[in-house]
Amino acid sequence: MSERPGIWSRPLFNLSLRGWRRLFACYPDRIERRLRVRLLISACITSAMEGMQERLFGAQLDAAALPDPVFIIGHWRSGTTLLHELMALDEGLLTPTTHQCFNPQSFLLSGARKSGATMVRPTGDRTVSSDSPQEEEFALLCLGCRSPYEAFMFPTAVHRLSELSDPQEFAAAEREDWDRRLIRFLKAVTLGGGNRRLLLKSPTNTFRIATLRRLFPNAAFVQIVREPAPVVVSTIDLWNRMWERYAFAPPLPDAEVREVVIDTWLRMEEKVQAQVQSGSGAFLTIRYEELTAQPHQTIERVYAELRLGPSPAADRISRFLAASPPMRPSHSISAAVEAAVRERCAIIRSRYGYQDPPSNHQIRNPH
Repeated sequence: MSERPGIWSRPLFNLSLRGWRRLFACYPDRIERRLRVRLLISACITSAMEGMQERLFGAQLDAAALPDPVFIIGHWRSGTTLLHELMALDEGLLTPTTHQCFNPQSFLLSGARKSGATMVRPTGDRTVSSDSPQEEEFALLCLGCRSPYEAFMFPTAVHRLSELSDPQEFAAAEREDWDRRLIRFLKAVTLGGGNRRLLLKSPTNTFRIATLRRLFPNAAFVQIVREPAPVVVSTIDLWNRMWERYAFAPPLPDAEVREVVIDTWLRMEEKVQAQVQSGSGAFLTIRYEELTAQPHQTIERVYAELRLGPSPAADRISRFLAASPPMRPSHSISAAVEAAVRERCAIIRSRYGYQDPPSNHQIRNPH
């Protein structure tokens, strides 16, 4: 890992006081005392703003309607961001922004943000701005809910991603709190957004389809899959980059992360197949390779099969793709990753129509 920034300058997630207290209890003795002081000062301000936002907007949130969303799901580094950005070009859909997801306690107080300066994502492959489409999982983390993204700060939590993602595995009180805070946040996003259907994307939602169907019986799901070898190597890189930026403890060795990534993916796939086999609700799977090779036709298929109405105009999709190429060099697939994928991911490759993993060559970065 590179040298850490100072206590008062290092990047932190904007958690509420209840959120940091929960993490202090879950991961004791992992945060240096001066940094803990900074966290508590920031959290007190954030929580005060959260209370003010609720007092000013609580009645509107109580009365707000919440149409059942469209969920984009799939493993990390499978192309969920690319699909999200393309579908977010549809002005008939409403998606949470980066500003809203990282400031869920106060974004109604600050009002709509104009697109500001862009920055490169920690993964290094895309730029984002305050109004870019963003994962609502970050909002849940900042609001103090249990979240797999606490593993960005506490690396050992990466072993419990399924447990931290699926409310069905929470205690009853935590599950009720998670439900309430998700719905409250999504209602806040809809204020001022018109009567538009929400478009939500987070790989973590792949673990919790059953919960989301309970909350939103008419929700639609589109899953994107990708050849496993590139997904595994890119996900290892994702964790290392996020730990370099946010972790309070040393990162895990790559070999351990590789096994965790595959374990987590297999557990995720079990949960997906349980829902697919139930046969309920609108559910579609597409492949990343199809989306990148034929973006217009693939988006049209998504809209047609999920009955979402007219898809975004082809010229808007073309302009977006031309203006947003991947920013990083390709990864290489190591022999160790290739062997692990061949041995452990056969069921995923077979289920989604992939053959032998590519042999030790360069791969294009997923979005």
